[in-house]
Amino acid sequence: MDIEKAYAIYFSPTYTTQESVTAFVEGMGVPVEKIDLTLPRVRKGFSHNFKKNEVVAVGLPVYGGRLPLDLEDFFTGLKGEGTPAAAIVLYGNREFDDALIELRMRLEERGFVVKAGAAFIGEHTFSVTIATGRPDTNDLAIAADFGKKVAAYISEGTSGNLVLKGNYPFVKKGYDPKVHLDFPPHPRFTTGDDCNQCGLCADECPWGAIDSHDCRIRNYSKCMICYRCFKNCPVNAIQMTNEKFREYLPSFEKRLTAQRKEPELFLPEAE
Repeated sequence: MDIEKAYAIYFSPTYTTQESVTAFVEGMGVPVEKIDLTLPRVRKGFSHNFKKNEVVAVGLPVYGGRLPLDLEDFFTGLKGEGTPAAAIVLYGNREFDDALIELRMRLEERGFVVKAGAAFIGEHTFSVTIATGRPDTNDLAIAADFGKKVAAYISEGTSGNLVLKGNYPFVKKGYDPKVHLDFPPHPRFTTGDDCNQCGLCADECPWGAIDSHDCRIRNYSKCMICYRCFKNCPVNAIQMTNEKFREYLPSFEKRLTAQRKEPELFLPEAE
C-alpha cells in the first residue's frame, strides 16, 4: 500500500505527547498533518473520516496507568475506514500500565486497524526533576526511526499479530478527580492576588475546569491536575498549595528518578 498521508493526532496539555507523536509521523517520509485535540472547543467541532491509504498516529498521556478520563469527545470525531493506525502513549517515567492497550481498543472501536504501538517518556507534570527535558533528542530520534519502520511495514502489507503490554480487563483505574484519596495526596492549586484575570488559563484548560468569568474559581471534579495552567500563567499567579503533597513529593521524585526508562516499541510478530 502506498501511504498518501500521515496524521499526528494528539491530546497534549504540556506539549510532550505532541513532540513524540510529531517526531513519529515526520519519520514516515510522507506528507504530514497535525491535529491538536487538546482543547474542548476544538474537540467539539472536529470530525474527520480517514482513508485506507492514510495512517493516523494517535497520542495521549498516561494518568494513573490509564488514558485521561472525560475525553469521549476526543474519539467521537475520529472515523476510520480500516485505516492503519499507531497507538502512542506518553508517561512520566513511572509506567504506562494499561493505557496503551486501552488506546488500541478505543481506536479499533472507531474503525481503525492498529498496526503498531509505542510508549514514550516525558517530563513529569508534577516535577521538573522527573524525566527532565524529555522527550529529549534521543527519544525523538527513536520516535522518528520507529515511524520509518512502521511506514515500511504498512507499505509492504505484512501481516502479523500485534501484542501490546497491558491488561484487559483493566487492572489500573486511572486518576479520577472525583475520588478523593488521602494517599497518595494530589496537588491542589490556588490562584493568588497576582492574577490579572487575563483568562488564559480558562481559555486553555483541556477540561474546561476553570471559570471563564473568574479565573480563581476551579472545578476540582473536572480538574485533572495536568499543570497546563500552572506552566502557562504569564504572571505566575497559580501555585500548588497542598502541604501533604509537598511533603510527599521528595519521596515521589526519588522513586521516579532512580531509573531512566526508555521508549518501548511494538510491531506485529510474524505469523
